[in-house]
Amino acid sequence: MTGRPATAPGAGAGTRTARDAANARAVARLVEARPVLETVAPAAEVVPGMTSRTILLSGPPMPWQRYEGGQRRAVIGAALHEGLARDEAEADALLADGTIALRPSHDHATVGSLTGVCTASMPVAVVRDETSGRYAFCRMNEGPDRASLTFGVWDDGVDTRLRHVRDVVSPALAEALDRMGGLPLGPLIRRALTMGDDLHSRHKAAAAMLRSAVLDAVLDLSHNGVTERHRALAAYLRSAEYLFLHFVMAAAKAAADSASGVPGSTLVTAMNLNEKEFGLRVSGLGDRWFTAPLPPVSTLRGRLYDGWTTDDLAYVGGESLITETVGLGGMAAAAAMPLQDHSAGTPREMLRLTERMYRITLREHPDHRIPALAYRGTPCGIDVTRVAETGIVPAIHLGATLRDGGHAGAVLFHPPLEPFRQAARLLSAPSAGTPPTTA
Repeated sequence: MTGRPATAPGAGAGTRTARDAANARAVARLVEARPVLETVAPAAEVVPGMTSRTILLSGPPMPWQRYEGGQRRAVIGAALHEGLARDEAEADALLADGTIALRPSHDHATVGSLTGVCTASMPVAVVRDETSGRYAFCRMNEGPDRASLTFGVWDDGVDTRLRHVRDVVSPALAEALDRMGGLPLGPLIRRALTMGDDLHSRHKAAAAMLRSAVLDAVLDLSHNGVTERHRALAAYLRSAEYLFLHFVMAAAKAAADSASGVPGSTLVTAMNLNEKEFGLRVSGLGDRWFTAPLPPVSTLRGRLYDGWTTDDLAYVGGESLITETVGLGGMAAAAAMPLQDHSAGTPREMLRLTERMYRITLREHPDHRIPALAYRGTPCGIDVTRVAETGIVPAIHLGATLRDGGHAGAVLFHPPLEPFRQAARLLSAPSAGTPPTTA
């Protein structure tokens, strides 16, 4: 392990020993995960608890009436896409009275990018951790357009692209994955880290390796001639820049879930946000969310497209932070020098950013390594006690979204410190130990 022992102020030697043992168990589960992309399937067929009138979304749960921006637009659009309402007013009323059930993705072994919306018919990546046997899911990426449900936009064009991914691309990809017998994601993640990816804001190397593997399978399937469906899949693989991110998110969710529920552990097992709040979960505290208001968008720093400024931005939610939870993304900034203007600013600051993360984590990942740090393992296993003691919060690479919807670039996000402190205080209490199960 790296850094200082994960002890709470005033904790005795016995408490320290028990906590260290709990954290060793939890972080071992995190780093021993072996994710495999098994298939792509409609959410209703594979996601636990999914119904025809359920919409999943990102972030800690809050009442429907509190949503007012891009995440609200995306949920209403999802209801219309699914045929759950005839118009926006009816969708709003059905969401308000609970006829359409709005559920946090994490409670259904699922994670969603930015708005995170997912309905029963939408295709999801199905990832299985071979070590723990756990499954996790993430909705398929919509493609290259900056206007998408993911980015808080709803219009006829978004609906058309969603249907294309659902009806054409996803069945073709499922067929290719079946031909391959599934795709192990661990080797691709390991290689991509040595090729300039952080696996959150940058995944160009991983995407190239994914395309190569899938298109080899497509060639095998097309021995009787290339079909339009094969061509559509090939075009999608060329253009869907964030596709691999969704696969990594599901892989990270499966790993983090395997590390949850260890009594006494201070390991973070989820981080996310909705339109208004940042939230986290901790292994030793079960499904409880610890939340705080999001920092002003003026604090975000990075690279924005088309002359936008932070005055044009708004939060729309997000669960791609699950990548940082397992030591990727901003935690591995030093692996992704091409992101320097999206993140810490210079190569030296990228190195410093990752080096600071070792102070708040429990272990260096044995497989995920960073060439610029002499192949040191990525800082893995965020410890709420160390965050609370040092005041250092996890470094998070985050997609930037416009107030009126749309992709605006990428930024470095610093979550609020208070939820980490809340969890650390609760875990230091004498009664801490058995994780509650309330959301």
